[in-house]
Amino acid sequence: MRLLLRCDAGPSTGVGHAVRCAAVAEAALLSGHEVFWSGRLDGLDWLWAGLFRVAWQAYTPLPGAAAEPAPGPPGVLLPPADNASDLVALCREHRIDAVHVDHYLLGTDLRAALVAAGVALCTVEDFTTGRRPGDVVVDPNLGAAEHRRPDDGSPVLLRGPEHAPLRMAVRRARRRRAIGAATAPAAGPPRVLVVMGGTDAAGLLPLVVAGVARAGVPAEVDVVVPAGRAVELPDDGPARFRAVGPLPDLPATMAEADLVVSAAGTTVWELCCVGVPMALVRAADNQAEGYRTVVAAGAAAGLGGVDDLSEPEPAAAVLRDLLTDPDRRDALAERARAVVDGEGANRIVDAVAAAAGAASDTEWRTHVEDTTLTGVLHARPATLDDAELLLGWRNDPETRRWSRSTDEIDPDTHRRWLAGSLDRVDRSLLVVADLDGPVGTVRWDRECSGWEVSITVAPERRGGGLAVPLLRAGEEALRTRTGTGTPVIAVVHADNAASARLFARAGYADDGTGADPDGFHTLRRML
Repeated sequence: MRLLLRCDAGPSTGVGHAVRCAAVAEAALLSGHEVFWSGRLDGLDWLWAGLFRVAWQAYTPLPGAAAEPAPGPPGVLLPPADNASDLVALCREHRIDAVHVDHYLLGTDLRAALVAAGVALCTVEDFTTGRRPGDVVVDPNLGAAEHRRPDDGSPVLLRGPEHAPLRMAVRRARRRRAIGAATAPAAGPPRVLVVMGGTDAAGLLPLVVAGVARAGVPAEVDVVVPAGRAVELPDDGPARFRAVGPLPDLPATMAEADLVVSAAGTTVWELCCVGVPMALVRAADNQAEGYRTVVAAGAAAGLGGVDDLSEPEPAAAVLRDLLTDPDRRDALAERARAVVDGEGANRIVDAVAAAAGAASDTEWRTHVEDTTLTGVLHARPATLDDAELLLGWRNDPETRRWSRSTDEIDPDTHRRWLAGSLDRVDRSLLVVADLDGPVGTVRWDRECSGWEVSITVAPERRGGGLAVPLLRAGEEALRTRTGTGTPVIAVVHADNAASARLFARAGYADDGTGADPDGFHTLRRML
């Protein structure tokens, strides 16, 4: 099947339509179909960089990976088609079999024109907004199936959050959070992520930041600031704020948060799938019904709309309650996770393929998805309770063979070292696990020219291809702490061919300074 995706993204429309279409594109490509795009899609490099792509084999690009192609939508980008006749012309020129439209303003006459051209139409609506007839109609909102929809001849209705199209990154984040929940809880103040969509079209960030600050609760707050916007962040009070740019893997950051404050758009379904406690803001009129149903279902706390945020105290009261009550946050997350399973994009693609008289390669798609999700790892800060585990890994003969210090360490010395390491601001010591348990450790030490990495795969998990994913998990954890653009260093012995291959695959390059007197080379890259 040759599938055309029609959507726009920009300062006035937001990026939610493009994000939803990106999920459909991933599923279509994994199902053996060809993908084309029509729309205005500038400024979305962060979105394309975080997508799961398919070339001669499937792979998951990670932020900062080496030798990545220039960001762009997966598939072929065509000019925008703004009416039925232009859309039909594109379909005829490029032999399109089906069109997926996620756009409110293209009118209600698309299906008749496309059917006459032998093209199936899939169309997305949000309750009544964007409603038009289609061969397949998608409404991913909670409660959509209970709302009466006039019979307009649309034969297939996919209604409810089980049909929410979500990217593979969201499903990976769901797995990562599940692994994290099975390990030791993070210490310290709650971690809060504030994200008002890809453009913050309603200008909500300053109002939301004021509400978080007014809550007066210690917290580590990351505020996602869209390109071209600026937000003044408080520099006093118990909460510490940090501005971050658009993130290629926003779902991975969501998975590490104790609370996400979000606009009630497409991000809601991502947060539900990941299973993150959330407080929602009604950013636009077309979000009102979705906002109401999610809050009423107990899957999110509500902060109201733009007018409700004009005074910070009402929102601050809700946030204060959430930030000081972990049980309340857990209850929201549990209910949210039950709402969305993450399979919506696959269900949409299969329905569209059937409408176009084609079939999806579900066997290959399932294999790739299962392989990808099985390889998800979660990194957490080490604690004193990890002393025995880390000592066993450190004293393993193979580990000591390639270390700068090859002597065996006694338990008392190791415990003192661990206690000191946990107190250092220039060291980050991580334990990395999958659903089967710990797979190794990653340590970062801040040097004058970057953060130096030390990686150890658990002896009992060697040979399982875990070294690169282990390193990536450590990099993601460091990037969350320090931000993008962080220089990192690996020091590898000249005789350690396995480590040299590992870091080369991960994008580390020799800095050209040569080996030191002990035979160690320095490799570098930028996160």
